[in-house]
Amino acid sequence: MRLTRSMGLIRSMGLTRGTPTAFRSRLARLIRLPLRLIPSSAIVPILSGPGRGMRWIAGSAPHGAWLGLLERDKLTPFVARLQSGMTVWDIGANVGLYTLPSARAVGPSGQVVAFEPMPRNLGFLRRHLTLNGLEGVVVCDVAVSDATGTLKMAEGDSPSEFHADAGGSVEVRAVTLDDWLSESGAPPPDVVKIDVEGSDDAVLRGGARSFAKYRPSIYLALHGERQRRACRDLLVSWGYEVTSLEPGLVPDLSSEWLAEPLA
Repeated sequence: MRLTRSMGLIRSMGLTRGTPTAFRSRLARLIRLPLRLIPSSAIVPILSGPGRGMRWIAGSAPHGAWLGLLERDKLTPFVARLQSGMTVWDIGANVGLYTLPSARAVGPSGQVVAFEPMPRNLGFLRRHLTLNGLEGVVVCDVAVSDATGTLKMAEGDSPSEFHADAGGSVEVRAVTLDDWLSESGAPPPDVVKIDVEGSDDAVLRGGARSFAKYRPSIYLALHGERQRRACRDLLVSWGYEVTSLEPGLVPDLSSEWLAEPLA
């Protein structure tokens, strides 16, 4: 009953409508939302955005995920680009924020491969796929890097965020994209999303043959100036053009890129 009342209040306040700018203007209302009344194990519908109507576990990620607000300005154009039958690689899938709407967009004739190494995130990712009947998504419980072997991982700012760290407390298996594609026999990607908390260039290096040969569109969330330089050098060497996904910022100042192969 408390969950039903909370959901009704969220809808009635209109927090899920409009643009991110409009949302910010309603921030004062958000503070008053009784989100703490929603059990972390509650299964809720995603209220807006590309994942609207899909089922979600409330405590798997910040509440903005099921409100449809988390990364909405990036997620919406990403999913809009996808077409039925495409193959998508979601590298750093976390709990499925991009995986779920991508799988719906490409349909049963397409394929989504979700790479996620952390047990906590994997548990929620698999439950989300089951809740939404997305059995066709391929889940790879490995980190993606520039060498096949093992990696140490450390927790980030929230329980769902992890990054490669030699001093980390969690050891996971790691693969290169080139090795994985060769061994799996899977179709090559049309679109790749990479968000791996600072190991962006390692992911690209480990997929050098695949990116140069198959030339997918690549969405990159970058983490720092060193990553920007390293990733740009690799992409340019493969014949890619880089554009910023952040309005008003050139690629050299942006942390969100789209890399497209030149004709």
